Amino acid sequence: MKKAIIVIFCIISIILGYYFWPRETINPKGSAREIIELSLEKYDFDSLRKRIPIASEIEILGPIKEVEDRRKIQNSKVKSQNEFETREVRFKSDGKWISGMMSYMPERSSLSPVIIMVRGYAEKIGYYPGSGSWKMADELAKQGYVTISLDFLGYANSDVESTDMLEARFHKVVEVLDLLESVKRIPWVDKSRIGFWAHSNGGQIVMSVLEVTGGQYPTVMWAPMTQPFPESVLSTIDEGSPVKDVIDEFQRHYDARRYAFDNYYQWINSPIMIQQGTQDEWVKVEWQNTVVTNLKGIGKNIELVIYKGADHNLKGPVGSGWEEAVVKAVSWYDSEW
Repeated sequence: MKKAIIVIFCIISIILGYYFWPRETINPKGSAREIIELSLEKYDFDSLRKRIPIASEIEILGPIKEVEDRRKIQNSKVKSQNEFETREVRFKSDGKWISGMMSYMPERSSLSPVIIMVRGYAEKIGYYPGSGSWKMADELAKQGYVTISLDFLGYANSDVESTDMLEARFHKVVEVLDLLESVKRIPWVDKSRIGFWAHSNGGQIVMSVLEVTGGQYPTVMWAPMTQPFPESVLSTIDEGSPVKDVIDEFQRHYDARRYAFDNYYQWINSPIMIQQGTQDEWVKVEWQNTVVTNLKGIGKNIELVIYKGADHNLKGPVGSGWEEAVVKAVSWYDSEW
């Protein structure tokens, strides 16, 4: 009898052990058993939509010498009818400091509308707060808009970014989401009038933010990178680049479609205006046509403005470039509010 009980106990233990013993994830393509940590799952669009943005105080610091020097060189005046201030700022995202630039009217009689500015690709060497956005920020500030540009982790006076290339890329969306929530805490801004301005790769980041939030944020995009991920990365690298290996490894373990903005157009509720030059060597007009067609096809509010002869920075022949794009953008923002 005792032996029978022992045998039964052993059998039950084996069965329970089979079902409840911790298992490792096996990579069938590997030569050995591997533990695969899917650490990037938290950046897919469904996960980002569930994430609660983390707001922090936006600290206003001192003037930005590099911006002031460039204004002098380009004879850019910092005055219109009223004088606005430009200062370095910083805020926190996921516990890390991110620097940026804010332009605002120090004297105001009412709550101010805000444009969050998201620049495109930039080299880290020689980078300063407001790089890639300060000129447009000046034009908006002259019209009474508060502008806030973020530098992203790894740039200017921000904390370091992730050493994982793809995590550093995906986390930029998180940084903008946290900045958006932090902007809403500024007591003298109009929380009902928050918009975005984006250039180049910044356009893909902001498009992602519009989808994840589903909010009403009027958005102007200059030459946005609208080729979807991962093609947007693969099309810009040289042959033999190790970046391709990183993308290939990513696609072994993740569904890239869950990280591509073109699969989540239905989440967008913001009006969008895209401004694109025909002589842009980085972004193609046909990409913008495709995006506009797809968004209009599902009833979204989007407009495409083409500037003949203009380049990636919308510089081109007189009457078809930067100045015209600025006037159009400011007028468009005004009309949306």
